Amino acid sequence: MSKTSQLSYEEVSKILHMKLLGKTVKEISKLLNCSKSMICRVLTRKTPYEPKLRSERPRVIDIRSDRRIQRMASSQKMSIREITRVSRLRISKNIVHRRIIVSGYMIHAKMARRSPLSKLHINTRLQWARNRMSYGDKWMADLFSDEKKWNLDGPDGNVKYWHDLRKEPRNFFNRQSGGGSVMVWTAFGFNSQVDLAFITADRIPLNT
Repeated sequence: MSKTSQLSYEEVSKILHMKLLGKTVKEISKLLNCSKSMICRVLTRKTPYEPKLRSERPRVIDIRSDRRIQRMASSQKMSIREITRVSRLRISKNIVHRRIIVSGYMIHAKMARRSPLSKLHINTRLQWARNRMSYGDKWMADLFSDEKKWNLDGPDGNVKYWHDLRKEPRNFFNRQSGGGSVMVWTAFGFNSQVDLAFITADRIPLNT
């Protein structure tokens, strides 16, 4: 038992029980590691000892504001910074973040760039691969090509949002125009590969 200004109901019961067993104040103080003055106050009280309840920290915002913040994060696709500004409440971003988390159904998730493959798409791709397993040397006549675009205003595919677990995940995010981008194209075959080419807006490749 620590030497604090407040005792729990259990600690008070131990003091009263030891007094009934004939223990002195000094003995009780030593056994329970409690000050003698505290023990005397418990034993000399005419009314039952009632520990004072700790006062909780007052809420900064009410429940109605909590729900409004959670709705903005769930339905309006808003970030914490945007919610803090639009709410017109004198609160910090940390408070907004806590109000969203305590809802129990909101998580900070990464937005998918595309919808997941359906069972039909998966089966179609598997069948395409099975049909070509016996191609052998026929692959030597094929050419594989691909292109890639890098956006200059930020990392590709690194977009997060507040996902409501009661709803379907979001995808197909749109980027704002004007940030600039670079697109490259190349191809390879069995014996060689094509030089890397930069593609302009009019789709005319400029060789490096």
